[in-house]
Amino acid sequence: MRFIGCSLAWRPGEAGERPSCLVVLDERGSIVANSFATLAKEISSAVEGYGADRRGLLVGVDAPLSVPNERGTRRIERVLSRLSLPAYSASRKMFGDELFGEEVLAALEGVDVEYTDYPFRRARGQRTVTEVDSAAALKVLLFEREGRGSGDGRGEEDGDLLEALRSLPEPKLRKGNKEGRAEALRGAVDVLWNTPGLRLRTGNLSADLAAEENVDLSKIDISPELTHAQLDRVASLVEGTLAAYTVHRHWKGRDGSILVGTGHEGFVLLPAAGILREVIAGECRAAGVPYV
Repeated sequence: MRFIGCSLAWRPGEAGERPSCLVVLDERGSIVANSFATLAKEISSAVEGYGADRRGLLVGVDAPLSVPNERGTRRIERVLSRLSLPAYSASRKMFGDELFGEEVLAALEGVDVEYTDYPFRRARGQRTVTEVDSAAALKVLLFEREGRGSGDGRGEEDGDLLEALRSLPEPKLRKGNKEGRAEALRGAVDVLWNTPGLRLRTGNLSADLAAEENVDLSKIDISPELTHAQLDRVASLVEGTLAAYTVHRHWKGRDGSILVGTGHEGFVLLPAAGILREVIAGECRAAGVPYV
């Protein structure tokens, strides 16, 4: 199996113009490759290559893929916002008739990767793609790193958990000045590489940020001396890694995940365990949003 996280350049003005990033994990959770692609066909061709020799594929796309609402926000975004988890703000009005996520899904279907709102755990033959949210995943990991939310919840009220979530700053990987962005990106890399039980391995990847593929994010000197374009490239690698981690964690079925929403209404796969998962599920029930 290969687990691919795609930091998709999906917003108006970005789609088809700015590169998207693909990060690939193997079954052990090691980063075995990453690359950049701009057009939907280029993204699907890269995914097809990573699935060569009939490998199973589980792809997590960090972008809204099903946007049924003409205006406002999707129901799943409103649920996540109430939980102080970062959420997309997407509507059809933003995109007109050209939603890049839909174009990418059509291209992936052309290489036999199926769009699904529930990728099966531990099933090696599947070739599926689902929506994830890297910013929300990062905040969950920060939350878990503090030792919160993964246990059975005894002695911890829902309100306490929500307050703890609200107290965590929302990492601004793409906004602000270079000093603030560099600090946020360094923090995200530290979470990915130095959290007990999550530490990633990277093998023989390149320490050159300008390399066309296979960049070792853990070896990059992330500083305000980088240009905003270089910081954008680092952010794409971080987001792609978080997206790949999210689908890999779900597939393992060991550390906890939840699928919020369903089908055409929109859905997002998130890492979540223990009482945190129950709190998210409770918000879903209150809002009438399916979850699994």
